[in-house]
Amino acid sequence: MMSNLVKDFFKFLVLIAAILFCLGFSSPSSENLPVSPNFYQGIYYLKQQNYQDAIVEFTEVINNKNELLASAYSNRCLAYLQLNNNQAAKQDCEQALEINSDNIEAYLNKGLADYRLENYPQSLAAYQTVIKSHNHDYRAYYNMGLVYSKLGDYQQALHSYRQALQSDHQHSVDDKTLIYYDQALAYLKLEDFDKAIANLTHVLILDPKDEQAYYQRGYAYQKSGNYQAALQDFSEAITLNPEFTIAYINRGIIAGTLGYIDMAWENFKIALNQFQQQDNQIGYNKTLNLIRRFKQATSRVYQTPIA
Repeated sequence: MMSNLVKDFFKFLVLIAAILFCLGFSSPSSENLPVSPNFYQGIYYLKQQNYQDAIVEFTEVINNKNELLASAYSNRCLAYLQLNNNQAAKQDCEQALEINSDNIEAYLNKGLADYRLENYPQSLAAYQTVIKSHNHDYRAYYNMGLVYSKLGDYQQALHSYRQALQSDHQHSVDDKTLIYYDQALAYLKLEDFDKAIANLTHVLILDPKDEQAYYQRGYAYQKSGNYQAALQDFSEAITLNPEFTIAYINRGIIAGTLGYIDMAWENFKIALNQFQQQDNQIGYNKTLNLIRRFKQATSRVYQTPIA
């Protein structure tokens, strides 16, 4: 009965993907371009994360229609992306590419806009265009991996992630962490739990405080039947983030599977209270149903009230 609880409840879980695309400024390519205070003020505002004012400055440049037009469109696209105005971003990047079809940053940012708009084939096409002319651009490979994952083609996603890691670029720790993490999620989707665990372990070597990596590795350990390791990883995730509600539920399920009844009840109650505080009615109801099933499964061994 206890194993059925685990099997049924894990249908409630979702993989938490780290979707983070690499965005870049677009700089003028010629040294003989006119001086434009508006353009460089726009760049300044972008770097200060003042996106509304950046849009105002780049719009002035666009209205003047000088040689900085393509870069102004490209950078306004970036500002719109940061404000999640994806349709406007897409239109600006397309304008930039009409003027200068070699603008790599515009292709990358257009790919992101199409991704967010769920135009996955168009997003993929933008990244493939980058790779044709810059076949070592790890950002395009990584972003392609994310698109393939959305399309459910996890094998192709893994191929793209490997290409990103094998590029000549000197990856930062943050870059490597993202790529290994998303590789792990693809392996989880393919139910290759050993490789998922290996990739998540690599993530945790790079960033020992990555709560999501502990959570996902705990899930992989659970699916592999290594319940003690799963319990430890869910506990690590909770230590790093005491508000990690789903981790409490999973730690409770694993505790119940291992016969730690008191620990299971404690975790379920914490999760129930947190869902109530979050006003998450769906999570609250699912947890309440889990508690009721758990009470039935353990009624011969241990009696405890739900509330």
